[in-house]
Amino acid sequence: MEKEIEYDEEKGSENGFVMINNNFLENWSGIIGPGPSVLYMDLLSYCYGKKTHAWPSVRRLAEDLGITKNSVRKYREVLIKFGLIKKMYKRRLPDGNYQTNIYEIVRSEDLPYPEQNCEEEA
Repeated sequence: MEKEIEYDEEKGSENGFVMINNNFLENWSGIIGPGPSVLYMDLLSYCYGKKTHAWPSVRRLAEDLGITKNSVRKYREVLIKFGLIKKMYKRRLPDGNYQTNIYEIVRSEDLPYPEQNCEEEA
């Protein structure tokens, strides 16, 4: 079931939006597939302005997309393999424990055009 988002005049566009470059839509989404594509766009939604880092938990991403945590992990590996996420590491808490992953995301406007051999790897 789809969630309906109501527009509140007082809050304006608080819900925000994500701009996706045509290169991603026309080239990359066909190579990496729909699951990783939607995960990539969801990660971009956590990067406000020109920021390139986001730290949502796997659980949060799974809830956002309505998929399992294992699917998030699988799609994340595809994004790493093709360089849409440059690197990933865990954020450390002051007590030494780890909290959530930090993702460094290549913004869609900065993505190179895919090479011919990318399609064979997918």
